[in-house]
Amino acid sequence: MATLPAESWSLASIRKTKGISLEEIARNTNLKVTTLKAIEEGNFDVLPGGVYNISYLRQYARAIGADESSLVQVYRSCYTSADRPGI
Repeated sequence: MATLPAESWSLASIRKTKGISLEEIARNTNLKVTTLKAIEEGNFDVLPGGVYNISYLRQYARAIGADESSLVQVYRSCYTSADRPGI
């Protein structure tokens, strides 16, 4: 599964409600804007995978004031163990 269901993934709306730009998050986390967009879209095929994705999600969550654990749990629940080796 490459993309998370939209109904479980409202990161862009949370970010926009708080008035935080992707560029601001990129500056604070050293993540690329393209990486942040992929996270918001739930498109993890373009990311390196494994523990990197978890790290990126945690950094993003901190940047927008979201619960890191819940975000990682949603991510993990959308992938089978075969789809996410090393997690």
